[in-house]
Amino acid sequence: MGTIVAGCLTSHAPNITAKPAIADPQQRARFVAGLETMRRRLLAAKPDVLVVFANDHLQNFFYDNMPAVCVGLATSYWAPSKGGAEFLRVPARQIPGARDWAKAFVQAGLERGFDLAYAHELEFWDDVSVPLHFLLPDASIPIVPILTNCVAPPLPRPHRSYELGAFVEAFVDDARPGAERVALLGTGGISHWIGVPGHGRINPEFDQRVLDAIRQGRGESLAQLTHDEIETAGGNGGQEIRNWIAVLGAFHGRKGEVLAYEPVPDWLTGCGAVWMDV
Repeated sequence: MGTIVAGCLTSHAPNITAKPAIADPQQRARFVAGLETMRRRLLAAKPDVLVVFANDHLQNFFYDNMPAVCVGLATSYWAPSKGGAEFLRVPARQIPGARDWAKAFVQAGLERGFDLAYAHELEFWDDVSVPLHFLLPDASIPIVPILTNCVAPPLPRPHRSYELGAFVEAFVDDARPGAERVALLGTGGISHWIGVPGHGRINPEFDQRVLDAIRQGRGESLAQLTHDEIETAGGNGGQEIRNWIAVLGAFHGRKGEVLAYEPVPDWLTGCGAVWMDV
C-alpha cells in the first residue's frame, strides 16, 4: 500500500522560460513565487516517483497516430531535448523515468479496463520541461509521464480523465509497496486560444471558475464539462485541463490551495499554480 503524498497543478507555456521578460514584472514575480512555494512543498513531501499528467504538442505524435492516453516506459526522458532547449532557453537534460512503475501501471490498467498505449521513447518541450524546470531543477525524482490527447479531436471525455486519476490512486493504494511515496503533477491550461481565431485570448472568468471549484473541493464538477463548453469558455488550449482533472480524480473531494493565478497576455495563457491538500 503506497501513499500519495503531494498533488500539484500548474500551467505550461513556452514563453514562461523562452521570453520571461515580456510579461508584466509583477505578474511574472507572483507566478514564479507560487511555483517556488510548490517546489519547496513537493521536495518536503519526499516522493519516490512523480506521475506527470501532460499532453503532447506534436513532438511525439501527429494526427496520423494520436493515442487517447499514452504512458511513458522509458528509463529517461529528454525534457527538454536539445532542440527544445534552444527554443525554451533552458538547458537540455535527461530526467530519469520510473520504468518498472510505469510497466506495472499499464498492466494493471489493461486488467481494469483502461486500454493504455505506451511508448519506450518520448521527449518533451514546454508541456513537461517548463514545469519541471521550476519544480525539479536537479531532476532528482524519477517520473512517469501519462500523456492525454488534448489537441487533436476527438478527445477523451474530461470525466474519463477523472476516472484515470481515480485509478492511479487505487493503483498506488492497492498495488504499490507500503513505503512508496508518490506525487502527482497535472500540467496545462488554463484558458488560452492558440493558432485559431481569437489567438492570444485569455478568459479569467473561466479560469476563476476552475480555480474556485478546486478551492471548494468540487473537482468532479470540472469532469462534467463537455468539450464544447471548454472550447467556448477556455479556448482550444483550455482542453488541457484534462491533465488537472486527472489529478483531481486522485484527490476526490479534497480541496486545493491556489498559490498563484495570473492572466498573462504576453505568455498567451492564464497561468495558475495549485497545491492539493493531502
